[in-house]
Amino acid sequence: MKNLTPRQQEILNVALELFYKRGFADTSMRDIAEVMNVKAASLYAHIKSKEEIMEWISDDVSNRFMKIYNDLKNPNLSAFEKVRILVINHLTAMYNNVKMFDVFFTNIYRLKVDFKEQHKYFQKINDYKDLAEEVIKEYLLSLGLKDDENLMLTTKFSLNVLNNVYRYIPEENFDLERHILFLQNVLLYGVIGKK
Repeated sequence: MKNLTPRQQEILNVALELFYKRGFADTSMRDIAEVMNVKAASLYAHIKSKEEIMEWISDDVSNRFMKIYNDLKNPNLSAFEKVRILVINHLTAMYNNVKMFDVFFTNIYRLKVDFKEQHKYFQKINDYKDLAEEVIKEYLLSLGLKDDENLMLTTKFSLNVLNNVYRYIPEENFDLERHILFLQNVLLYGVIGKK
């Protein structure tokens, strides 16, 4: 994320909480100002618009996910090593800031909230998603799953589970190592009945 001033960080924190609870469309600059106990007009000394906050969120989320993109393309890594890197990075990026992750994927990625430069964030996330599916597919093939419709469904299912695990495991109960083992041993091995 770009370097924010302390006041911009405060605005982001308040906006993130409101976007998470109400959604982007149902949160106004006035709502943000009210929580901060300032006049809405004073926020514009620190930000251009509510959409700029979405750019900050998009930049942060897409950069966290893209951090290991080139590692996943390394031909010297085994399928197992790649999927482990993918799962660790995915869960770490998500649990680093669950609200930011949720706001991004719910309000920006799925609902296509419109803001300047959004296409570059969508492209980054779509590139990551495509590579993540490729890594999961390669891993499942290495375990003996045939390259057919079941493989495609299992691959998409696996990525969907990774994307939504935060909805089922609250932050306070999340344990990176334990949940990585669960996803590798139960989800990925379990779908083809092997361990």
